[in-house]
Amino acid sequence: MKVMAYDDLLFAKGELGAWLGRRLRDALAEVAGTNADEILARPHEQISDEIIERYLVPDLCLDQAGITGSVTDQRVDVSHDVMRAVSDRSSPTYIAGSRIMFRVPFTGIPEIFSLKASTFSFNPPRATVLDGYVSVFRDIPADVLESDRDRVVAALRDEVAKIDTYLDYSRRDIAIANTRLQVQVRQAAEGRRAKILADRDTEAILGVPLHRDKEAAKTYRVQPVVRRRVAPVRQVRPQEGFAPEPAITDEDFSNIVTDIVSTTRMFERLAVTYADLREERLRDPILTALHAIYGGATGETFSKRGKTDIYLPWGDDGPVFLAECKWWTGPKAFAEHDLPQLLDRYIVWRDTHTAMVLFIRNKNATAIIAEAEAIIRAHPRYLRDMNSIQGSPAFVLHKDGDRDREITLELITAVIQR
Repeated sequence: MKVMAYDDLLFAKGELGAWLGRRLRDALAEVAGTNADEILARPHEQISDEIIERYLVPDLCLDQAGITGSVTDQRVDVSHDVMRAVSDRSSPTYIAGSRIMFRVPFTGIPEIFSLKASTFSFNPPRATVLDGYVSVFRDIPADVLESDRDRVVAALRDEVAKIDTYLDYSRRDIAIANTRLQVQVRQAAEGRRAKILADRDTEAILGVPLHRDKEAAKTYRVQPVVRRRVAPVRQVRPQEGFAPEPAITDEDFSNIVTDIVSTTRMFERLAVTYADLREERLRDPILTALHAIYGGATGETFSKRGKTDIYLPWGDDGPVFLAECKWWTGPKAFAEHDLPQLLDRYIVWRDTHTAMVLFIRNKNATAIIAEAEAIIRAHPRYLRDMNSIQGSPAFVLHKDGDRDREITLELITAVIQR
């Protein structure tokens, strides 16, 4: 059998930088290929972290505390040893000897052992990389081992140390590449989300009718139901001379509220995922569900004096529904900022249906919901209560300065507690 004095050359069969570059490109391609609805339905930070975890290069380390050694019989070819009298050097000449081996366990990606880092020498180490071990060996004639055993063992230890030094070179390159990967993947995910939202805003100004996709509604509903396409009706004003304006039916309004409630129930069930997210991050899954069902929902859409969180348009006539999402930060903020922001900054004279989606992380959620309801009833434009939808209270208020123009306000609450 053939006997080898050394094994494979390490860190010499490819460029580590090129390999790391390919991983980065693959990770960015995965971001670019992520489904648009998923980007909006889930926090983009969560998506980017999952992709980063798949492409981040783990530490490659030798476990020198777990090193093991062995000495086995081996026939050694000495045909190339010029210090020996060999009659024919054109063919192997075997004598008795031993194979001295160190086996060092490692953790990390084995492929890195074959790749050259940006720092290197022209005399890289040799070893076998297999099954979680780096094996360094020398085939030594018996007479050499007998006379110089310490030097032979020391040379093997030096080879192991040399491998670790080369791994240090690789680890430096990998650390830089990992940092670059994390930054660029997160930027790419955030950029993709912004681009998709911009596309949604573009859809909002196309002037096409609001269409409700029944199959998409089933996807986003816990209890799927058959729905109809939302059709605007003409709102009738009690006084003579009223010019009819587009509005949605109570049934359609109930459907929209139900779709939002279905999504917020997911927040409550998956509180660990959603409890620490900002309002706009919680808004995105709601917006995605509505967009999938109705085909025109947009976020951060300008209305009156600001950009409302959720906007369902009807052609060129403006929204048939809009909503605002807020974390509960106390009765003063709700009464003096959150509710006025919706009623005064976003709702115009022609709007008829709206909702306040209130996220609550406090333990006394029942008391907070009652307090929020009381604040709405105490509002100077409050007229009366309506029947609740999916357990969410509804109220009728009038437009500022015009008691004949009514708007229905739904208070949707999601209690998101860890």
